[in-house]
Amino acid sequence: MRIAVVSFRTFEYGGVERYAYELINYLSKKVEVHLFTHTFSGDTNATVHIIPSIGKKDLFSVNSFMLFLKKKIDRNSFDIIHSMGPLYLYPDIVTTHICQKRLLLEKENFFEDFSFLRKYYWKVRTHAAVNFQKRSFTNANKVIAVSSMLAKEIKKEYGIKNVLVAHPGIDNKFFQHVDVSERKKKRESMAIDDDAVVILFVGGQWERKGLKHVINSLSGLTGNVMLLVVGRGDKKRYLNLAKRCGVDNRIIFLGFKKNVIDCYRISDILVLPSSYESFGYPVLEAMAMGLPVVVSDQVGASELIEEGKTGYIVRKGDDEKAFLSKIKKLIDIGPGSFSRRTREKAEEFRWERKIEEILSVYEEILRSKSS
Repeated sequence: MRIAVVSFRTFEYGGVERYAYELINYLSKKVEVHLFTHTFSGDTNATVHIIPSIGKKDLFSVNSFMLFLKKKIDRNSFDIIHSMGPLYLYPDIVTTHICQKRLLLEKENFFEDFSFLRKYYWKVRTHAAVNFQKRSFTNANKVIAVSSMLAKEIKKEYGIKNVLVAHPGIDNKFFQHVDVSERKKKRESMAIDDDAVVILFVGGQWERKGLKHVINSLSGLTGNVMLLVVGRGDKKRYLNLAKRCGVDNRIIFLGFKKNVIDCYRISDILVLPSSYESFGYPVLEAMAMGLPVVVSDQVGASELIEEGKTGYIVRKGDDEKAFLSKIKKLIDIGPGSFSRRTREKAEEFRWERKIEEILSVYEEILRSKSS
């Protein structure tokens, strides 16, 4: 089987970017894989074709990439063309990580912490993406959504019926044993007590992901409880909030990290009270590392959580009282007591298993083509 995978950016971190990177690496163990991408870093056995683009902003760079791609890719040379989002408008299969139409419907909530110019740019960009999504979904034989929540949105907003739910896989590197002495050393280097309960928040776009709710909740937690914030955002704004809440001395802003494994190693609980998250990779990463999670029901990965066994789901991310209650419950029970069950659940999503699911979809498409 000869497969073409299309991804604008492909590397070992991020969301769509990492999904594409891990997909081609696990696929290439089974079939011949060609990657068509603008930016690539890392190691792979797949054949990589670098496609040019014009401009730095996605509105221009992605659209020009699509034009150059159309000239470079030979449709008849591949059994399957698998596009990461609406980059190739006539794919056999497209994996979607977001419903662009929902972003427009709730644009004020999603773009709330953007400047005026950035907000305007994102509205224009999203309008263009909606049109490309509709064409790509309509032309594809199959559409893969990374969560059931996202699948429902795609069906509702675009009227697409051929939507399949296939959760992302997780790489073996996240199933690491946490060495107690190494954990202690790492905590000491960050001035974190060995007996502290460390809450971890991972992600950018802090307004949408609900960082303010985490900080407000931290003020209601007594005892030695710390918060680690990983990702880019308006640090000054959220540090001022933390000062008003009297918890600025209990928060460490780590900034953007390509490798977050050490952050999981020294943490006890992951939180993600997003107002919208089509999946939420940190949830699966944390579970593989043995951490229980507290997330909102607007996080697609919440459907992986077994309530009270691997973590808790808050029905509304901005319900700070409920959010605080769930965190307190985890602390009272002891986060470590959830470790075995979270790891077991994450085992179901190893890439070795997910690749078999995807290959079976490819085979189904090939059968439908030949019939």
